[in-house]
Amino acid sequence: MKHYKLKVNIENFNDKEITCLVENNLEIARILYSQQTQEIFFQEDNILAETIRNYQFQFVKILRSAAKGVLCPGQVINCVLIENFNFLNEVDYNKYIRIDTRNNKLEIKSYENSMTGCYRLFTDGSYAIEQGYSGYGGIIENTEGEQEVFCQSFKKGASNLMELMAVIEGLQHLSAVAKIQINTDSRFVIRGMAQWVHFWKLNNWQTAYGSQVKYTQHWKQLDRLFQNKLVELKWIKGHSGHTEQDFCHRLARKSAKI
Repeated sequence: MKHYKLKVNIENFNDKEITCLVENNLEIARILYSQQTQEIFFQEDNILAETIRNYQFQFVKILRSAAKGVLCPGQVINCVLIENFNFLNEVDYNKYIRIDTRNNKLEIKSYENSMTGCYRLFTDGSYAIEQGYSGYGGIIENTEGEQEVFCQSFKKGASNLMELMAVIEGLQHLSAVAKIQINTDSRFVIRGMAQWVHFWKLNNWQTAYGSQVKYTQHWKQLDRLFQNKLVELKWIKGHSGHTEQDFCHRLARKSAKI
């Protein structure tokens, strides 16, 4: 996977524009980014500037994301630009998102319809703050419609962690299966696997601001379980009357001793 690692040093920032100094191991490029027009203007004309032009969509997305947070002069953003990476739009998260890593490739696309002839996994996680317990529950369904239920309880924990661990356990049961659909009400898991994890891997499992990615070991494990498979992700709204997902929700709450 061809990629470029960059360090973005914020020089000035206001509601209209961002000026920054971008560097790699060889060159420096000073950039002005207009927040109103989303255009990039370069003060240097070198190979680094040309690379950023070629990946302008990704670079602008990084600056837009940074501007939504707490941004200030002197701040450093560590980013990665990936060749031909497919950034999903918000509407894609209501569709079926397929991640294909078979034959040493990475292909991420969204579809209106579900794929057929696959194992299906339904998961949910829960955390009971008052009781201090967490848990998850899941269903594995084979191509014949036969189902297997799994669950586990933990002392302490967190909701997002349980969502991750539920998918991990389900995929561990399906390690020999190459075509799997994952159904979850967790946008956290879906966004992570469809987008974030591919950049974290190339950035030493650090965020753009240099901090360690939360639940790194679990993301690494989940990423390994996705390899050499065709995995379809489907977001199901919680409490929407979906039979399997509602069952997993009740099972996760029971596991968390709610």
